[in-house]
Amino acid sequence: MLNASTTSQKTAKSQKTSRGSISKRLKEIRIDEEVKIAVNLSLERFRYSDEREMEFPSSLTSNERAFIHRMAQSLGYISKSKGKEPYRILTIRKKGGLEKPQPTMPLTVSQNSLYFIRSLLQRFPITNKQRADLQLNNRSDMSVAAEHGESKASGGLNNGIPMVPRRRSPTELDSFRCSLPVHERQEEIVQLIRENRVVLVVGETGSGKTTQIPQFLLDECSRNGEPCRIFCTQPRRLAAIAVAERVAAERGESVGQTVGYHIRLESRISPKTLLTFCTSGVFLRTLMGGDASLTTVTHVIVDEVHERDGLTDFLLTKMRDVLQKIPTLKLILSSAALDVDLFLRYFGSCPVIHIKGRHFEVQELFLEDILRLTGFQNKDMKKYKEEMQTGMKLTFISSLVRVNEEKKRCLHPLCIIVCDCLSQNENDSDQLEPWLLKEMDSCMSNAFLSEDHDAFTQLFNLILYENVNVDYKHSETGTTPLMVAAGRGFLTQMEQLLSMGADINMKASNGWTALDFATHFQQTDAMDLLKSSLAESSQDESTLVQCGGAELSTEEQELLRQYHHSFNDERVDLDLIMNLLHNIVSTSNDGAVLIFLPGYDEIVALRDRILYDDKRFSTPSERYQVFTLHSDMQTLDQKKAMKTSPPGVRKIILSTNIAETSITINDVVFVIDSGKVKEKSFDTLSHVSMLKTIWISKASALQRQGRAGRCRPGICFHLFSRLRFNNMLEFQVPQLLRMPLQELCLQTKLLAPSSCSVAEFLSKAPQPPPAHAVRNAVHRLKTIDAMDQYEGLTDLGYHLADLPVEPHLGKMVLCAVVLKCLDPILTIACTLAYRDPFVLPAQGSQKRVALLCRRRFSSSSFSDHMALLRAFQAWQKARSEGWERAFCEKNFLSQATMDMILGMRTQLLGHLRALGFVRARGGSDIRDVNLNSENWAVVKAALVAGMYPNLVHVNKETSLFSSNREKKVHFHPTSALNEIKENSSAKLAQDLPTDWLIYDEMSRGHRMASVRCCSMVTPLTLAIFGGCAKQPYSVLQEPALPKATDIPLDDMSDSETEDLAEIRVDDWLFFELEREAAGLVFELRQKWQNLFIRRIRCPSKSWSQQDEAIVRTLVSVTEEQEAGLQQPTGIGQRPRPMPSEEGPQAFVNNPKTSGLLQIKSHSRNEASLPMSQPSGDPHSSSNSCPETSDSTSDIPSPSSSGKVLRC
Repeated sequence: MLNASTTSQKTAKSQKTSRGSISKRLKEIRIDEEVKIAVNLSLERFRYSDEREMEFPSSLTSNERAFIHRMAQSLGYISKSKGKEPYRILTIRKKGGLEKPQPTMPLTVSQNSLYFIRSLLQRFPITNKQRADLQLNNRSDMSVAAEHGESKASGGLNNGIPMVPRRRSPTELDSFRCSLPVHERQEEIVQLIRENRVVLVVGETGSGKTTQIPQFLLDECSRNGEPCRIFCTQPRRLAAIAVAERVAAERGESVGQTVGYHIRLESRISPKTLLTFCTSGVFLRTLMGGDASLTTVTHVIVDEVHERDGLTDFLLTKMRDVLQKIPTLKLILSSAALDVDLFLRYFGSCPVIHIKGRHFEVQELFLEDILRLTGFQNKDMKKYKEEMQTGMKLTFISSLVRVNEEKKRCLHPLCIIVCDCLSQNENDSDQLEPWLLKEMDSCMSNAFLSEDHDAFTQLFNLILYENVNVDYKHSETGTTPLMVAAGRGFLTQMEQLLSMGADINMKASNGWTALDFATHFQQTDAMDLLKSSLAESSQDESTLVQCGGAELSTEEQELLRQYHHSFNDERVDLDLIMNLLHNIVSTSNDGAVLIFLPGYDEIVALRDRILYDDKRFSTPSERYQVFTLHSDMQTLDQKKAMKTSPPGVRKIILSTNIAETSITINDVVFVIDSGKVKEKSFDTLSHVSMLKTIWISKASALQRQGRAGRCRPGICFHLFSRLRFNNMLEFQVPQLLRMPLQELCLQTKLLAPSSCSVAEFLSKAPQPPPAHAVRNAVHRLKTIDAMDQYEGLTDLGYHLADLPVEPHLGKMVLCAVVLKCLDPILTIACTLAYRDPFVLPAQGSQKRVALLCRRRFSSSSFSDHMALLRAFQAWQKARSEGWERAFCEKNFLSQATMDMILGMRTQLLGHLRALGFVRARGGSDIRDVNLNSENWAVVKAALVAGMYPNLVHVNKETSLFSSNREKKVHFHPTSALNEIKENSSAKLAQDLPTDWLIYDEMSRGHRMASVRCCSMVTPLTLAIFGGCAKQPYSVLQEPALPKATDIPLDDMSDSETEDLAEIRVDDWLFFELEREAAGLVFELRQKWQNLFIRRIRCPSKSWSQQDEAIVRTLVSVTEEQEAGLQQPTGIGQRPRPMPSEEGPQAFVNNPKTSGLLQIKSHSRNEASLPMSQPSGDPHSSSNSCPETSDSTSDIPSPSSSGKVLRC
């Protein structure tokens, strides 16, 4: 019915507006705020529980069910309604488990690659010992790995001796210290800490708890001549440094004497340091060294506990056990908004100290107050009010219409509708494209006049995929799809429309409702269905939520009803904020305004409105200074934002939640609180991350309110109702419940007793993570060979626990060491471990320019990892020339992030040296481990080893991208590969050099899953380096052959008689290729896995001829595959020149890529695989780690000088 050009326009439009359209449709579902609150609370509880399925009551209306359907879809859940009214039940369930296996993929291996592999296997056949090392029941790793058990994890605090602190020196800051509220409680605090093992301190912001309580302890020990040693944890690096510097200044000392700090990559401590401020991560690595590491510590202070980050909860779990073993240790928990009841239950009866801050009085105004005082009304509120008034008139008119029913029975039904038009149809049809209007009207007419069911199918497609309102009105008659279905008695279509949120009370141009149509055309079943739905809508929503709070006036109730029926409060109302901001600057002379917003888009949009779009703020422009605070934006003006503005100039700060606690702006008088925050969470079942805008907790709302009373009495405007506030969570959901647990599970094996399982240890947390989250994390560690089947750490697992990066990144780095392409992987791994160095531009108009800048760094390589690598290398060059800051500004890069990545590289390289993977000279020196760094094909092999199973397949026939858990995925907007979707996706998908790509993270925005940081890879690289190393016995058996009688020989074509086999990488990915090639690829994979296991077990041993030959073959094979993937030159350059150290050229391989392989024959022929028989070659033993001299392999060495890599 639609032509090709229309269809392509339609597709492009739907892709472009998918995100906005979902928000628009949520807006159009008009339900009361009480129901929204109840649904959100129910979904929140379900999200962090072990339950897989939840059922909603049958008392819900169709609109409410539609709202739940869409909320569930935005969280990645499956929702379904079943049953007939009034017993219709809505059920949602979590996605879990792998999807059905991917159809077997063809794999073609070039003859040159087969020659390289065959040459290797002829010289170094696989032995039985090597095969045995790859079996699941082999526990040899456990005995060897046990040697690591007592090793101290690096990166922790140094051992020290408790000493008596020296007396403080008088300073000019003493008077300020005495003015702090906490100073009045000094004796009480010190006494409680002396008499109790655990003390809870709840001190409001500005009370002085962070800087003074550690000093109280130092002064008390100094007076009494008692030795002490104190650790104080901070959730952020900058906080640890700032507090240490402040405390040292107050004591008249320099940092590094009595007071010091220790953060990642940096420490200022000495043997005399008795008070050390450190990050939670540094303290955790101290605990990983064993309980003995705290025997010389007298006090541990855990500050900002209310933030409940994953490491803090993890530390508290361990500290509760340590307290039982070290009777002299004291624990102080400090916070601005502590969940006292939770921690009292967790640590038993312990004293609680409440300390008030130095706040002035702050007046609170909620949404109903703001609407009443400002008189704010948007056009949708006015429209809703008019609809409510005209609705009453139409009810009267419709009763008059029915008087003339009998006179019109002789007319055609459609004529009745047309002739009785009493009012102009009012809908949003003017916003639809002409072809869409025509198509909708045509489908509705055909469905009504011809009773055409297919027309309804097209209607549903347009509603679902073209963002047409489910209550669309016919441009001439004003009828809706529900009215058409009711008039014709299409019950199935009626149920679908009601589940999608169709409004039963809508009226056509003649004033008829859907029930009127069903009654007029004597559709009895349709009448019953509509009547039951109408009965539901009249029920009280109090069954869903119990609402507390102050009674609202009739005026306030009506204002809130108008607002919530005209605006989707899941978004931020920038119109209301601008109205409120203008009200503030018009009615007051001074006082900074702090506006809390959830994210970058809202900050930039509001900033542009203030500076450019809203004429109320345009003259004179000098009256306003606008500052933005965001962790991913350049913060060059952050210090300016903290300074008091000049007289006559109003300071306006647009900030995320970073201004709640991390940054204090003293001259803030007015706070506008949107009530929203961006929160990242991880779905452990689907392995998808979500960055969603959610409602804040009560604790956060109080923190934001407190920002207004720092210098004088202030006002806080909450853009949510008292009802919403009363139903908010008391505290934020702990990060331990919404983060990937692989790294914590790995560290648990070093912290917990050997007899304690991971799940058992984590179940002792203040709020334990769901059991399925722990199980999935442990399973993931097993698939990357960090744990064996008995949950014991392997050799690789111990090394990964010692590296200061996530396990999959650690494996990627170790694979790069073996593959001798360390430097590029070091940069990529540190960037992924820290944060994206590309910043968001302050000007919204520059967003496109910033994206093009990122794509330029990718250099047509179809790789975001390449963009990260080349951006860092270009920054290094600019740094050596002294213009790195200008370079960062020009290319939208964060200077601070680049400095951090550089430091992390140095630290990670130091860990590798300490573990013996990188040596000072000779074999495995810095030159040796970078011999293949210029070869992007080899670098991507290490990426695959670390990223797998984060894999996406490109179906070139349908141009769809899918993963093992998501049927359809998209590229993240920041990905350099996103241009594939922006342009003709069908054509570009056809032209892509390969069918596969790896990604760092999958996230979900609304219903759409997107992947970020991607690189295209070849199937042969996946077949060799993907999956885990340990394989079941059945995988290594001789392939079973089909019976000769299965298929008549005469019916077989030449292609069907070819000898085919399957390589099974895991339960989802299967490759099909010729049987001989399958055998060769499979044995090369086994060679790689054995090599990696040997190098991990004996990292400092010399390389054998076999080791070199294996890696030389891997380099040749990965480079030989023709894929047309480009690589710029210079990707292997190191940050600075290294000493000239000659070493043997060795090539190595990586463990992460090993996986389950299964060879399955599809041929009738019984010819055996052309594989060499196992031999007892000494170089092929996986445990001996022989130190043989290097020699040149007889396998041809590939050239890596070409610009086009066939990888």
